[in-house]
Amino acid sequence: MPNVRSRVFSASSTGPPQHSLAEIRAKAVEHLGHQPCLWQIKVVEAILKRDGDVICVSATGSGKTITFWLPLLFRPEGIQLVITPLNILGDQNVAQLAKMGIKGISITSETATYQNFLDIEDGKYRVIVTNVETLMQQDGGFEKLWKKPQFTSRLISIVWDEGHCVSKWAGFRPEYKEVGRLRFLIPRSIPFVIVSATLPPAVLSDVLHTLQVLPDKVTIIRRSNDRPNIHLIVREMKYSMSSFKDLAFLIPEDWKPGDPPPPKFLIFFDSIADSIEAAKFLRRRLPLAERHKIKWFNSDMSTEFKEAASDGLKKGEVWGLSCTDSFGMGLDLPDILLVIQWRSTCDMCTLWQRLGRAARALHLTARGLFLVEPKRFDANIAKAEARAEKRAESTKSSGEDNPQL
Repeated sequence: MPNVRSRVFSASSTGPPQHSLAEIRAKAVEHLGHQPCLWQIKVVEAILKRDGDVICVSATGSGKTITFWLPLLFRPEGIQLVITPLNILGDQNVAQLAKMGIKGISITSETATYQNFLDIEDGKYRVIVTNVETLMQQDGGFEKLWKKPQFTSRLISIVWDEGHCVSKWAGFRPEYKEVGRLRFLIPRSIPFVIVSATLPPAVLSDVLHTLQVLPDKVTIIRRSNDRPNIHLIVREMKYSMSSFKDLAFLIPEDWKPGDPPPPKFLIFFDSIADSIEAAKFLRRRLPLAERHKIKWFNSDMSTEFKEAASDGLKKGEVWGLSCTDSFGMGLDLPDILLVIQWRSTCDMCTLWQRLGRAARALHLTARGLFLVEPKRFDANIAKAEARAEKRAESTKSSGEDNPQL
């Protein structure tokens, strides 16, 4: 990790107007109706100072998103540009902003129209949420906006929501590798704001390198990413993985209408095919009229299907989803009570992001269940090694008893 240090700024430094912590707190209470936490206020303070980039690490569901919006209260003509890894998050952000009386727009391949970019240039929207592919499109709408001082002069910051994706998703979304080019297209005074629950040293170092963050021009606000209201369980798988019988506990064999439903759940897979087959297995355990209450959710599905599934889960019409990471980080679903990781196929960052979908309403308690293949457990590894040694000894003994002439 590079030599990155948090900096303390002087209130007398030159640049944009300085705002005290008390002033930020009072403005937030006035407009939001509740008092933000001190760490949230400090993130906002660092953004408004515009004296370098800002990194915020805090637990899933802890309230990082509000730090994007509060700076808008201090810059009446200001604009926030948010880069999100998932389009569904953009739609959610726009809906949340509407409740606050802030006009935003989600720009995707479907909405990247000439008229929408003209409206953005004219200042119709205070917040623009987009994905990395649309952001970096050659000769696209954003490339034209960078050349418009009337737009760039209003930018408060560029926010990299779920900032770990700059590193972790670059392998299958190559535009993430190119985002450092923005530094040469926009004024250096526009800070990058990088937020995530999972930025361990190696990932953070890669993100800083990709985004060309200067080590002596960055403020880091790091909190614990612990989620004490999620109880973690590791369970050894007992059945063949292709049978998906280790998920059978979700739907008892004799379940009938009128019986209690399972807790609202998500099951995460690294394979789309596995996620679909697992959902089919669970649906077969239900009467025909109830099978629609378990759905699969992945990047192959249409936007309309994904929105309907997410909305159904939120309303309780759907009990659970068998999904991949396309079911979004940061989605506003506060009452997921069970998250299951199927097999030990992901790294710790991904695992913690997935389990962190649970109990985002912090007064709730949820379970995070990690179903792990038997071969991963120490006792089974030791048994396998003992069997291998025994076979090796047997082979050696057989060779000694039958020497080749």
